[in-house]
Amino acid sequence: MSRKLLALLALLTGLIGAASAQPANKPFVLANTQIVPVQSASTGKAHELVVVLPASYASNPGKTYPVLYFLDAYWDTPLLTATYGNLIYDNQVPEFIMVGLSYPSGFNYDVERRKDYTITAMDAGSGKADAFLHFITEEVAPLIESRFRGEKTGRIISGSSLGGLFAIAAAYKAPGFFSGHIAISPAAGWDKGALGKLDERYAKDHKTLNARMFISYGTAEYPGFREPIAAFQKQLAARHYQGLALQNYAMEGIDHASVKGDGYVRGLTWVFQPRKPADPSGLTRGMMQQD
Repeated sequence: MSRKLLALLALLTGLIGAASAQPANKPFVLANTQIVPVQSASTGKAHELVVVLPASYASNPGKTYPVLYFLDAYWDTPLLTATYGNLIYDNQVPEFIMVGLSYPSGFNYDVERRKDYTITAMDAGSGKADAFLHFITEEVAPLIESRFRGEKTGRIISGSSLGGLFAIAAAYKAPGFFSGHIAISPAAGWDKGALGKLDERYAKDHKTLNARMFISYGTAEYPGFREPIAAFQKQLAARHYQGLALQNYAMEGIDHASVKGDGYVRGLTWVFQPRKPADPSGLTRGMMQQD
């Protein structure tokens, strides 16, 4: 074998070895997660549920779990799964099932969420929240509770922006169905304050609103969006509804999209506070073992 051929083989071997040492390009998969397609009779269209099960789910076939129903799953599922893992490690919340509301590929998310999350119609592409809420209460929740062992008494609804508007409105439109409501920078100014008007109508005939509710906004958000949220926080706090445990929160220096991280940590901690595990956090356990 000639020296040139030997040199070429050595070069090719080196290149192949170097290539095999590089990390493989592979998709990142969220554990214990599945997508469930649903054709809704309530909305008349296709939806997808992103179902994230707790780590203990498979090994505890007789156990039921509280359920978080969260909007905008096509954007927020990675954030929620990471937040969940951190809160579980710190022992701030019990194990729970997460159910993200989403749409199949090809849907325009901005168009669909504007239609499904808004409580009044400002045009032909909005105001279908009642149908979407019926979809959740009459189709999604029964499916999760029968197929995935979700609890009927531990339901939480959450959302941001238009999703936050929907999450608060659900307390008035389906009283008692959800035990907790997380509204991060809710669109309280929608349709000239339709949310505040909904509360005013409800308050005329009701003194009770049974729920744990978290409402937040960022102080760096656009004033025209931020100020209606702060005004609604004050309005709701002044009602003193029996059964309502309300936490209003302002995030200093945070803008509209960035509020989700802190908002979900504080919101989930608040709504699950009555069920907070008694055991110490993961860090505390680790430090105790070293002592």
